[in-house]
Amino acid sequence: MLRGSLALVSVHLCFFCLSALMPQPATKVCTKDIMNNVQFLINNTSDLKLLDCRLYTPTISDYQKCPSSTMKCFADEVKVLIEEWETVPYRGFRLNIKLEKLAKSLNQTESECLQCEFFKEQKAEKFLNDLHSTLQSMNSQHC
Repeated sequence: MLRGSLALVSVHLCFFCLSALMPQPATKVCTKDIMNNVQFLINNTSDLKLLDCRLYTPTISDYQKCPSSTMKCFADEVKVLIEEWETVPYRGFRLNIKLEKLAKSLNQTESECLQCEFFKEQKAEKFLNDLHSTLQSMNSQHC
């Protein structure tokens, strides 16, 4: 039988090992700041109507099946949009980087998820609206 501090250390070690084996709760992800950035872009899309840019656009159902790869696709396409939209003064948002971080925080197995290039190409305005809707859906589940 263990006594004193050695027993206490053993109990703590057992507790630590057991807690590491317990399933971890899903990451709670709120995207209100990202959603506000996207809404700002939507509200200032006068140049987007002139921009002849088509972007791979996942849907909410794609997000529900494959959250991480869907957000990664949105991040990659936002990067393309910003590069195409030369007059955009919104580079300070770092929206693609925020979306990439969000994608990494979402747990998912990649086995049955589509590559970004397999999504339907949409105009930039539709892309931003779908991104905004997806973020709203995320917030309704996690905030």
